[in-house]
Amino acid sequence: MSWSRRRVVAGLSAATIATAGCLDSDDTATSGPTGSPPTLPATATYVYTHLRASGNRVLQGSGSIADASPVEIDISGRPAWLLASGATDSYWTVVTTEGVATTYRVSDGHSEQVVDHGTVPIPPVGYRAGGTPELVGRPADCAEHTHPVPIDGGLCYVASNGDVVVWRDASPTRLDVSAPVDARLVAVDDSRLAVYGAKTPRYRHGALGDTIEGGSMAIIDTDTERVVTTIELDAPAVFEDLSPLVADLDGDGERELVTTVADSADGARIRVYDADGEELATGPIYGSGWRHQHCVAPFGPAGGRELAVVRKPHVDRTVEFYRLADGELSVVATREGYSSHTYGSRNLDGGLAGDLNGDGQPELLVPTTDRWTLDALHRTGSSINVVRSFELDGPLTTNLTGVALNDDRVAVGAGTADHVRIWQG
Repeated sequence: MSWSRRRVVAGLSAATIATAGCLDSDDTATSGPTGSPPTLPATATYVYTHLRASGNRVLQGSGSIADASPVEIDISGRPAWLLASGATDSYWTVVTTEGVATTYRVSDGHSEQVVDHGTVPIPPVGYRAGGTPELVGRPADCAEHTHPVPIDGGLCYVASNGDVVVWRDASPTRLDVSAPVDARLVAVDDSRLAVYGAKTPRYRHGALGDTIEGGSMAIIDTDTERVVTTIELDAPAVFEDLSPLVADLDGDGERELVTTVADSADGARIRVYDADGEELATGPIYGSGWRHQHCVAPFGPAGGRELAVVRKPHVDRTVEFYRLADGELSVVATREGYSSHTYGSRNLDGGLAGDLNGDGQPELLVPTTDRWTLDALHRTGSSINVVRSFELDGPLTTNLTGVALNDDRVAVGAGTADHVRIWQG
């Protein structure tokens, strides 16, 4: 059995101060970006492929798309990532595998191209401040497979050498975290971020793009620019994911950090920590294979909060709903036939929660085994039922995302080999 150790950093800075320049290699930990970060609008709403800054893939608002006919957008290139924003109309920024980004507006059953962003780094992060969406640029030394996140007065990001950089002025603070190049920072609260660190090749599953995973989880206070807590896993365990998921799972009003812990002996299991890094509970182990955690929402029949997971999306292809109560993390319902991830991909945003039929209870939207259909799954009693299926014109190639719109409407979208389909209420 693998155990984790929690280390609290108090009164000591884990930072070194960087000067101008950029990193030339993964082995260099000296310099950061030149000058101050770009000034982003104070009124900006930020847009992520994983919907929320916390990594919890839950669509805000509610509305019905049960009877919506899809709006189909032809794409030149293979869609890889989607960002959704809007108010009266919805805006869809489509980024291809080559990094070519284009934004479309969808209104009254039609689409039109509104912005050609050119070639951008992936995965993307964007923002909207009342007009058409824009994309946040990536600092020169940002790691290849992640993106910066906005913080008060600047940006925070994982550098190519594994440092976490807090960039507010010409002298950024560098925190020695040793994060993987694809680690994504997620918000714990208004000032704290969580990220996987202590990169290691000791678990060589390779399901998520490479054989490097995090051996620790760091909680960073961006106000004080310090690592305040580190949770270290004992070998051979790792965190097999690109980021933790931050959400109130047990309904006590406090956020938890939901993780997937894996090792070669036991495979993967869900483990939950409190926001200060104390371990709360670990879910069941089923042997080798991955657990793809998606979102926490009031899925339960009585509105209880549950975690939606796809167990072994490449083998078992089984949706699980977990409940945390009295210190126990238990599976309360399962349904077979769903594959939310393609082996070797860094796109982990293949499912979302949202009230898609306007009944007040969220559904889990997730692709079927062949990835040609999206099923909206509804929890009833100890069962999981399909309340609506959304057909694609080929296997899913992008993340699933959506946006809440004015007048109690929502829109969700998905991409295939050369199209994007939008269902908008």
